[in-house]
Amino acid sequence: MKKAILICTCSFACPSMKDIDFAELSEKIRLEIPEASYMVLHPRICERNGEEMMADLLKEGVIYYTIACKPEKQEKLLRDGFQKAGVIMERDKNWVPISVQFKNTDQVFEEIERALKNGGE
Repeated sequence: MKKAILICTCSFACPSMKDIDFAELSEKIRLEIPEASYMVLHPRICERNGEEMMADLLKEGVIYYTIACKPEKQEKLLRDGFQKAGVIMERDKNWVPISVQFKNTDQVFEEIERALKNGGE
């Protein structure tokens, strides 16, 4: 099963994400996590054009790792994007939320790496 990473940068403005270098993070993922089939960086996945992207991108048979705010908030904010894509959002089956709030680049990378290598299927 493919594993895709969807990173929401919160427009690079959220104070809780100030210690994350998204360029460095995405390059480390690309080079060091071969389990990731692909990765998308978006400034606001939860807003209209983020949902449109999800509608075009999401499909059955892929596990989506969403890198963004608190998992509870992600569930509420990303639900519409999954619905528009016609994909049922099932936590830990086809959707694995990873929170980046108040973490640095290395901490986020380690969580993503651990999640992709150890679970989510």
